[in-house]
Amino acid sequence: MSTTRFEPHREHRGETFRWRLGIRSLDPVEWFIFDEHADHELELKKQLSVNFPHTTFGTIDGVADEVEEVTSAIINHLTAVHADRFSSLQVDSSLHPLVAISMHVQEDLIVMVERDGELIFGAGSVHFPNRWDLRSKLGLSMREVHAPVASLNDQLEPAIDDFLARLSVGKPVWRLGWGVIENADLYQPTDGTAPARLGRAAPADHYLRVERETLIRFPRTRCVLFTIRTFLTPLTTTAKDPESAHLLANALDALPPDIASYKQLTENRAAIASWLREFKLAD
Repeated sequence: MSTTRFEPHREHRGETFRWRLGIRSLDPVEWFIFDEHADHELELKKQLSVNFPHTTFGTIDGVADEVEEVTSAIINHLTAVHADRFSSLQVDSSLHPLVAISMHVQEDLIVMVERDGELIFGAGSVHFPNRWDLRSKLGLSMREVHAPVASLNDQLEPAIDDFLARLSVGKPVWRLGWGVIENADLYQPTDGTAPARLGRAAPADHYLRVERETLIRFPRTRCVLFTIRTFLTPLTTTAKDPESAHLLANALDALPPDIASYKQLTENRAAIASWLREFKLAD
């Protein structure tokens, strides 16, 4: 698996966009991945935790057992699989355990806990949200978490429920999601603490924002850890590959109006798609 390039739009085959699970089996060795941006992103996480602690972390009561199981597993994984980075791993005991371990990985971490036979959003250390609010999700079921996502529950709720019910210990999975965004800020919550948006941007100033998500079930508490790893690629980079550029343009054209609006692409997707198709490398 490449640690630097994920392009889910390459899977587009010309049909009208529909949400899909796109679940793949995860090699446990690739649960967490590190790249050349690791030092910058980990330092950014530290700064955001200091500046915006109530935006980047939240928890409901009574999830200490689940968090302990998750954090212990992550520590064991990092020291075993990434020994070049973690010959030993000391977490900051002054921080909540989920925040403390999140300071060592590029992924955001969300713990889904079982209550009354249903998974709910129990705790999260989320530093790079793509225009959503962590605290508004606490205590919600999967359907409630996904309610703001245009058409997602209508298209996928039964499939999501069935998948989560069947997600087994020892069989982790991963999937991809994508969007096109007008700036390179990883930190984009909706609670007013994100950097001010720059307004309308030229197509060349946009970025392909891809989220690599993993889900893993734990044996003792039956919780599920959901990780989100965000990758940003300038569209000027994507456009240099004519096949990738053409497929992304097709994928943008295929967005129904409600999903284009949810992805905040209503006003600019046609211009971006046209630019991608017409892009020429400078001589």
